[in-house]
Amino acid sequence: MTDAPPAADATSRPASRLPTQVALLLAAAVVVLDQATKEIAEAALGMGEYAPLFGDAVGWQLVYNPGAAFGLPAPAWLFLVVTVLVTVIVARALPRTTSLLPACAYGLLLAGALGNAIDRLVRPNVVGERSGFFQGDVVDFVAWGNFPRFNVADAAITVGFVLLALALWREEQEAKAADEAAPATEARQAGSTAVDADGSAGAPSSPERP
Repeated sequence: MTDAPPAADATSRPASRLPTQVALLLAAAVVVLDQATKEIAEAALGMGEYAPLFGDAVGWQLVYNPGAAFGLPAPAWLFLVVTVLVTVIVARALPRTTSLLPACAYGLLLAGALGNAIDRLVRPNVVGERSGFFQGDVVDFVAWGNFPRFNVADAAITVGFVLLALALWREEQEAKAADEAAPATEARQAGSTAVDADGSAGAPSSPERP
């Protein structure tokens, strides 16, 4: 008769999927928020119009960006390549992720890439003469001083990179702490083994029965 599998196995599998589920839910929520805020900005503002939130420091200003994040110039094919690469990397990394911090980072990076990719797929080219596949302009509306205008997807990419760097740094620190603690653990185990061996050697043997 074989032993029944331990009960912990049945409960550990759902827990191991939690980071992936959180990342996907976060990505979906951020994409919805990104597209909703862009629709609101287009409905409420004219092109180039500025609406102050905190004076001239922070406000809303509708601009159409044919380039990369924060207005950086780049060809359209590069955006498609980056979107595919980010999606593939996240799809490969998430199943192996056991912590919520890197999972949230991956979710934000995926949301940022998909949010701006949707603009390029479904929105028109407003400020240029281009037409064709993946040639739409990205809607930017967050104005912060002289910083280039950006949107929720751009912010998600930035925060995602920061969280991923923090997660990698934390993993490195935990690995260093484990390496430093390993010699002491091995020494304690060796001492315990030696004590057990001495006790076994010094124990009196039981007398033989006649």
